[in-house]
Amino acid sequence: MSIAFGGIVALFFRGLNLVAALGLVALCSYELEKGDYGRFVLGLTFVGIVNAATGGLTAATAYQVANRRRRPGEALANGGVLGGGLGLLAIAGGLVAGSWFAGEARQEALAVGTACAAVVVNSVVAGVFLGREAFVRYNLALVFPPLFALAAIAAAFFVFGQRTPSAALWAYAAGWWGAIAVLLLSGGASGLWGARLEAAMAAAIGRFALLAGVASGISYLNYRADLFVVRHFEGEEGVAVYSLAVYLAESVWQVSGSLALATYARVGSLSRPEAAALTARVMRHTVVLLGVICGGLFAASWTIEAVVFPKYDGMASALRFILPGVLLYGLAQSFSGFYTYQRGLPWVSAVVAGAGLALDMAFAFMLVPRMGVDGAALASALAYSLAILGGLAVFMRQEGIGPAGVFGFGRAELDDYRALFSRIRGGLARAQG
Repeated sequence: MSIAFGGIVALFFRGLNLVAALGLVALCSYELEKGDYGRFVLGLTFVGIVNAATGGLTAATAYQVANRRRRPGEALANGGVLGGGLGLLAIAGGLVAGSWFAGEARQEALAVGTACAAVVVNSVVAGVFLGREAFVRYNLALVFPPLFALAAIAAAFFVFGQRTPSAALWAYAAGWWGAIAVLLLSGGASGLWGARLEAAMAAAIGRFALLAGVASGISYLNYRADLFVVRHFEGEEGVAVYSLAVYLAESVWQVSGSLALATYARVGSLSRPEAAALTARVMRHTVVLLGVICGGLFAASWTIEAVVFPKYDGMASALRFILPGVLLYGLAQSFSGFYTYQRGLPWVSAVVAGAGLALDMAFAFMLVPRMGVDGAALASALAYSLAILGGLAVFMRQEGIGPAGVFGFGRAELDDYRALFSRIRGGLARAQG
C-alpha cells in the first residue's frame, strides 16, 4: 500500500474525527456564553492531557498483541485492570478537586474526572484493535467517542435545555462511556472470557505505557499549556478566542497524522536505514500537503472569523500567527513514529516536546502581556518551529539524510500519487462497468 493511498484511508477516519471535533467547537462556542465556553475549553484541556498520556497505554496494549503474540483477550484483561484502576483514580481526582470548589465548578470537576476515566478505558480497547491489525475497528475506537459526545451535548442543549459548562462536560463524559459500551458489545470484548491475569504482563504494559504516556502527555502540554497563561492575562474570553485559533490550525495535523499512521507498522518492521528513508519520504509528503492547507487557512482566516465565529474578535489574527509553526510541527508525528516504533526510544519525542513546552512558556510570558492572544499564537509558532527543527537536525545527522531528503519533493512522491490516481480511476471504472 502506497503512502498516499494508506494516508487517504487513515485520513477518512481522521476526517470523521475532525468533523466531530469542529462540530463540537462550533456548537459549544455558539450555544454557550463566551466566558462559559472558555470554562468548557479549560475542562476539556484536562481531558485532553489524559487522552494524550493514555496513548502510551494504547501502544503498550497493541505491542503485547502484535509483537509479543499475546491473545487479544489476555491483553484486554491485563490492560483493562490497569486502565480500570487509573480510571477510578481519575474519578477520585475529580471528587477531590470538586471538594475545593462550590456550585457549578464542583460539578465541572467531577464531570472532567468521569470523562478522563472513559478516555483511559477506551485507550485499552483501541490498543487491542491496533494490535490485531483491525484497522477499521481501531479507527472507530477513535471516532465513536467524539461523535457520541457531540450527540450527547446536542441533546443536553436542545432536548433538555441545559446550556452550561457542567451540562456540556457531563454530556461529553456520557458520550464517551456510551461509545465504549458499543465497542465492547460489538466485538471489542471477544476473548475476554477465561483470559488470565498475569502480573508480569500487566507490569510490562504499565512500564511501556508510562514511557510512551509521558512523551505523549508532554507533547499535549506543549500544545495547550499556554492556555493557562492566556487565562491569567486575558481571562476566560481570551481563552475562548485563542482556543478557536488553535483548534483550527492544529486540525491540519489530522493530515500529517494520517500519513504517519499509514506507515507505523512498516517503520517498525523495516531495517533502520529503510525505516529512516521511509520516514523522510513521509515528511516530504507532509510538507507539501500541509503547506497547501495552511496557505489556504491563512488566506481564508478573516472570512472564517466573519462568517463562522463573528463574536470571537481576534481569532483570525491569532490563526495567522500560529500557522507557520503548525506547518513545521506537523513533521513531529512521523519523527515520533520512527523513534518509538523503529528505535524503541519513545523518550526522544518527549525531549522534543519538552523543549517545545519550555520555549512556549518562556515566549508566552514575554509576549502575551504585550500582544494578548496574538502573543500566545506567536509564542506557540516559535516554540513549535525551534523544537522540531532541533529534533530534525539530530535525526538527519544520525541517519545520514540531508535537508533535501526531508523538505524536497521528488520522483518517489510523484509515483505515489500516480499510483493513487490510477487506483482511483480503476475503482471508478469498475463501478461504472
